Amino acid sequence: MKNMPVKYILMAAALMLPLFLFLQHVFAKEEQKYAYITFDDGPTLNTPQIVETLEQYGARATFFVLEERIVRYPDFIKKIHHAKNAIGLHGVSHSEAIYYTPTSPLEEMEKANKALESVLGKRSSLVRVPFGSAYRLTKKQAEILESSGYKIWDWNVDPRDSVGQIIPERVMANLRRDLKRCKGDAVILLHDRKSTAKLLPQILQCLKEEGYTMLPLPEKGKPLNQLRG
Repeated sequence: MKNMPVKYILMAAALMLPLFLFLQHVFAKEEQKYAYITFDDGPTLNTPQIVETLEQYGARATFFVLEERIVRYPDFIKKIHHAKNAIGLHGVSHSEAIYYTPTSPLEEMEKANKALESVLGKRSSLVRVPFGSAYRLTKKQAEILESSGYKIWDWNVDPRDSVGQIIPERVMANLRRDLKRCKGDAVILLHDRKSTAKLLPQILQCLKEEGYTMLPLPEKGKPLNQLRG
């Protein structure tokens, strides 16, 4: 009789174990954080270094590329792709001309997609207009892009790595500030440039320490943007 309480305790523990493991799985899943790092304006001579650094940290990202640079650096486009990063479209030459007519954003993205297809044999549905959708993209222009199957992406974390005098400590402070403000997954705006390539190990280490898994943007699902209603 003295052993009966111990027996019941063991039985109860055995019954509760599956529930405990299930709850542990649920909470672990809820705590998973994703960072979608994006690089605008490439490819450039800095692209190979950026891709190699991403690989060193087990990270993947998305490169929003310009048509004129796809044509100039096709081997860098292949390097981005072969490292399992995503490629999106950023227009032709980062000119204000992309906003001139209701169809000009679509025309530029189609031209960029044609160049991408000539290099990789595949197209992309991911787009980011220069300066972001809240800048000058009209509702009509956005509708035309979306009706043609394009996903318009902006960002919610901006370390400001291309604005004014680039001071590494300030860029990192901006990154940490925006990550704290960020609700949900982080979509991080960076640029394909020398100073960013040099700072990238610190950025990736910061994200790793904060518990983020770094993935390319998904082709499916609702994109993050600031489209005006």
